[in-house]
Amino acid sequence: MLPLKIVEILDVKVHAVRLPEALQAITDMVRSRKNHYIVTPNPEMVMYAQKHEWFKSVLNNASLSLVDGVGLIWAAKYLVLPMTRVPILRQIQEFLQWLITGAAVVFAPRQLNVIPEHLRGSDMVWEIAKLASERNYRIFLLGAGPGVALKAARVMQTLYPRLNVVEVMVGPPYEDEVDVIQRIQQTNPQIIFLAYPADKQMKWMKDTLPQLKNVIAIGIGGALDFIVQGTAMNAKVDRSPAIRAPKWVRDIELEWLWRFLTQPWRKDRVKTATIDFMLKVRHYKLEK
Repeated sequence: MLPLKIVEILDVKVHAVRLPEALQAITDMVRSRKNHYIVTPNPEMVMYAQKHEWFKSVLNNASLSLVDGVGLIWAAKYLVLPMTRVPILRQIQEFLQWLITGAAVVFAPRQLNVIPEHLRGSDMVWEIAKLASERNYRIFLLGAGPGVALKAARVMQTLYPRLNVVEVMVGPPYEDEVDVIQRIQQTNPQIIFLAYPADKQMKWMKDTLPQLKNVIAIGIGGALDFIVQGTAMNAKVDRSPAIRAPKWVRDIELEWLWRFLTQPWRKDRVKTATIDFMLKVRHYKLEK
């Protein structure tokens, strides 16, 4: 596996890669016949890592870390811009850099070129499924709500009939973790799509993955819910379907706003990933 360019954002490492490089890295992982895991950090996860060192450690030790969040793309560019050492001018310069890079998110995204491509986890599910169907990789779907993974597998196989989904399981708390491990060992998948919330993904990769052999695990969060328009896994009150933002909304990097408007129960999480994250990054730059 060739070395990949690393960018650090609030001491969290991500890989600055395009889709072909990411898919080649995954192919190399399969060929290595070793355990690997792939993470898809977003601003909310980076903020969580600031208070939980174990979480940050898991993120930073991933074989592949794909940026899933325009906030990280903004931060990568903003943080590399040079700063004067003159205190008064420093404050003015930082504000202008924040203003210009923030506007570039919508109006000039190509200028945010430190991370060359936004590889969303929900898109990578399809890209990896395509790769797996072409190379006959064995896929295991784990997580989401009851019945979601099975429906998602059928949808994916409609588009890629050769996709070899060896098993689907919900996992804890619906199914015992021991049974999950045994089933993975029996079916011998090469890639596991792990549809758990972020903290459970990281714990699984830290504690459970080492019990397996020759497996690549990739955390995909609620991607399976989007595929079948199921209820978002973290929804506690709103049971409406998880509908992904239209492509034109994603193209102008406002998917976070779509989620806020369609899933208002996310308001605190959206605030963490936008306002709180930007303030944290600005403070980090001024201090460092």
